[in-house]
Amino acid sequence: MQERTVSPGETGGPSGGASIFDDSSDGGGLALVTSGVYAEQIPVGGMRVGEIRQRYADRFDIDPQSQAVIDGQDVSDDVIVRDGQTLMFTHRAGEKGRGDFPPQGPAFPSAPDTQPEVTQ
Repeated sequence: MQERTVSPGETGGPSGGASIFDDSSDGGGLALVTSGVYAEQIPVGGMRVGEIRQRYADRFDIDPQSQAVIDGQDVSDDVIVRDGQTLMFTHRAGEKGRGDFPPQGPAFPSAPDTQPEVTQ
């Protein structure tokens, strides 16, 4: 890991840099991104959900079919994430393994219409 010394002009505050009260609408601000067990504040403010999904797919193990949720609301990949928002990539309950029920096809033949013969 490479380290560098930060000069006083880069630290912000009274020395003239950015303050926590400055408007950070220029993009690149922090937002919380979560997917499964992964959660991290990263500089994605101003980016579209689709861009974040693509860029961080490996880092957060984001499933391409997962639903994007910003601050509790389902969103599409075209929505822009703002600074301070929470973006979650989720699967709704019951989605894993979801398919046809009851299973159909040759591996799962339907039950015969006849009743089994009872012998005494």
